[in-house]
Amino acid sequence: MVTTNPGLLKWFTSKNPREVLYKIMPLLAIYLSLMFYQNISSLLMLIFIFIGVLTWSLFEYFTHRYLYHTNFKNKALRWFLESFHLYHHHHLKDYRVLNAGLLLVYPMAILFTTTMFFIVSDLQLTGAFGLGMLLYYYFYENIHYYIHYKTYKKGYMSMIQKYHLYHHYFKWNKNYGNTTRIWDIVFGTYDDGYKKMNFNSEQIDDLITKK
Repeated sequence: MVTTNPGLLKWFTSKNPREVLYKIMPLLAIYLSLMFYQNISSLLMLIFIFIGVLTWSLFEYFTHRYLYHTNFKNKALRWFLESFHLYHHHHLKDYRVLNAGLLLVYPMAILFTTTMFFIVSDLQLTGAFGLGMLLYYYFYENIHYYIHYKTYKKGYMSMIQKYHLYHHYFKWNKNYGNTTRIWDIVFGTYDDGYKKMNFNSEQIDDLITKK
């Protein structure tokens, strides 16, 4: 578990979204510089930003569903994964594992943008794609952090908080989306039971992390 492997925290987690932003600034600078390398259609760049957003949101879903919730036979892999996500399921108040760190973000960002460059052979479009991914990734980090720090009564934040509560307490194999319901609906893991649940104060208090 992460409490007995503190060395993992430095490289694989961040304390809060502000620290995440500091860590991804070099990537942000690279993607923006690539986007303005030369003149290109603004519409085309917007399309590739959107493709980047979709790519990272889909990656978020598949990672949560197939990586974090699979009981792998390999002991080393299980040890690593259980140090974060499964640990999070059992220790909701440990804020140290709410946000990802350098060695979880950079490898995936490099892999996806390199793949896109080989597909389109265009640095600007690759930069736009990378920017879309990075923006959505940072959006995810903020959402996951703040739904664990405050109780929301209405709007999108209230909905996604209940969605997350339902996944934690009632159907761990449903509602994997941390920021959107779209991919759960597409891939058949959506459960609207969260709309009918009256979460008690103890459950909400458990979700809310207090330092």
